[in-house]
Amino acid sequence: MVSAALPQSSHAAATFNFGKDQFFTLGVGVRGQYLSNDPNATPAHSGAASANDLRIYMGAQFHKYVKSTLNLERLRDGNWNVLDGILQIEPWKFFNVWMGRMLTPSDRSNLDGPYFLSTYAFPFVSQYPGAWSGRDDGITVWGKLVKDHFRYMTGVYRGHNWVRGGSNYGEHPLFAARLEYNFLDPEPSPAYYTASTYYGKADILAIGLAGQYETDGVGTAQDKGDYKAWNIDGLFEKKIGKNAKHGVYTLEGAYYQYYTGGVQDIASGYRQRAAEYGNVGGISDGTAFLASTAYLIPYTLGWGRLQPLVRYQEFRFKKDLYDSGHPKTTQFDAGANYVLDGHNLRFTLDYVRYHEAHTKASNAFLLGMQLQY
Repeated sequence: MVSAALPQSSHAAATFNFGKDQFFTLGVGVRGQYLSNDPNATPAHSGAASANDLRIYMGAQFHKYVKSTLNLERLRDGNWNVLDGILQIEPWKFFNVWMGRMLTPSDRSNLDGPYFLSTYAFPFVSQYPGAWSGRDDGITVWGKLVKDHFRYMTGVYRGHNWVRGGSNYGEHPLFAARLEYNFLDPEPSPAYYTASTYYGKADILAIGLAGQYETDGVGTAQDKGDYKAWNIDGLFEKKIGKNAKHGVYTLEGAYYQYYTGGVQDIASGYRQRAAEYGNVGGISDGTAFLASTAYLIPYTLGWGRLQPLVRYQEFRFKKDLYDSGHPKTTQFDAGANYVLDGHNLRFTLDYVRYHEAHTKASNAFLLGMQLQY
């Protein structure tokens, strides 16, 4: 099991044992999609057929309490980037220390990552900054208490806008924390990672609260603002009938507040090779929320099961900061997953209606596939 490298249990392509409490694991993750030709249908994808992700997962244990994770991701420009690079000291379940590049304490969607959402497209309302895919360089302390029902994580990280001309050129770190309590079964996921559906592996009622703060975290060198953000999120998933005889119902919601101190941030990827590089720019001041629901049908259709779902997102920008009034961006998704092996092998057909502020609404159909091994 690549237990430290992945937010959920997935198959490792190879495991090499070198002795007691010493081993190395290797795995891979692939996501691809076909999007109908509507360039405004989603915030980030405008092509037809494309490979969204190609990841290589590597994990190692050197000692009973010392582990490491190295995950690589192929970028759209053909280059490879370090997704996760973590030295993990894990002496107790209630107190562990991770150092390196990792997911920061934030909302459930970010801690899911793209592979463990209930639907295919990552929610645009989840806008916590990161050096790459929600990650940042720093140190995290985390643990599980109350028989794994309570999880906490907190840390200090390099932070946002470390670029010449940006608001925080080498000055202030980012502070982040998250608290989560599971009122029913503990979430069957390692460390502080999460998922938005467990396909009936447990009955879940989880509430999480996260917050981040960075002095001079947004804006330019001449016009700086403190970055503050917080959110509350919840997941309810219930097996209906004994052994989920009548299916599995899922309900998820999240509410966000983002603050930029009354200034506009610099553009995403300012002075970087591309917008996704460098944890630079792109933070908006505003209020956002998402709500989604899904139902895993208990009957097998061919090799897998269907999970119909709908999701709605809305980001309302701060009044008069970006334009007059309260401009907003919305997205509605309706579709179904065809689940063959949980998050390890799944297909998604999704209708997307995306309406960016001050533009005409657009529609598209998305067919996505993901494989982890």
